[in-house]
Amino acid sequence: MPSEAEAKACCADLYQSDLAKLVMGDTLHPGGLGLTNKLGRLMGLKPGELVADLASARGESAQALGRVFRCSVVGVEFGAEAVLHASNSAPLNSRARFIRGDAECLPLRSGVFDAAVCECSMSLFINKAQATAETARLLRSGGRFGLSDVTIEPDSLPPELEGELGQVLCLTNALTSDGYIRLMEEGGFTVTEQVDASAEIIKILDEVESKLAAFSAFRQMSGAATDASPALGGQLERSPELVAKVREMVGAGKLGYWLFVAEKRPER
Repeated sequence: MPSEAEAKACCADLYQSDLAKLVMGDTLHPGGLGLTNKLGRLMGLKPGELVADLASARGESAQALGRVFRCSVVGVEFGAEAVLHASNSAPLNSRARFIRGDAECLPLRSGVFDAAVCECSMSLFINKAQATAETARLLRSGGRFGLSDVTIEPDSLPPELEGELGQVLCLTNALTSDGYIRLMEEGGFTVTEQVDASAEIIKILDEVESKLAAFSAFRQMSGAATDASPALGGQLERSPELVAKVREMVGAGKLGYWLFVAEKRPER
């Protein structure tokens, strides 16, 4: 069995894979930068505020928050390759900077941040309670925590989605919407906003179907081998069936995507 550090490194590498980019796009979360900016508005981000972006991936969200809300953003990401890409791609006038670190042991000062965001990543953390406690630690009293993530009802994940594809979709260790609220409440926050953005999953499925159809047509025209490519995680032939299952779960309310905003409670 891999160690905790090895598991985190494996997860970080998976999110830089072709499969992750195919399914989730460059921002690696449903709704793209439009939903990032919506989360920022719900949080009431203001110019000059100091914001932490936890599991910042390749830096697109951190750059957007700095650009749109004119705040200073520190992106923390476990994957070294992603940190390097984010740092190298940031323009000279960027309000975002990037460091390597673990969301469960943040290399950031306590009580100096005005806000923190975590997009489609809490579901992947091994110790969610510790990550939430670390988020509370770095925020000042009254600081805001913006969380967006996949929600899933217990025992509703089909066996076909319990592997790599399920992890890319943030399904394998996701909580219910009430589970995320309880996580934040027990971690020192008061939840002030919750928004159902599950329709964004349907949009991703539409895009994936289009990409898969185009890829299949290309393979047929080029005479390529029928074996599934590594970019599709060996599941190309079964993709329509898997997409249909995910659609069914969303329609039945078993799978969703929610935005939450919470405020750090004063310490006693």
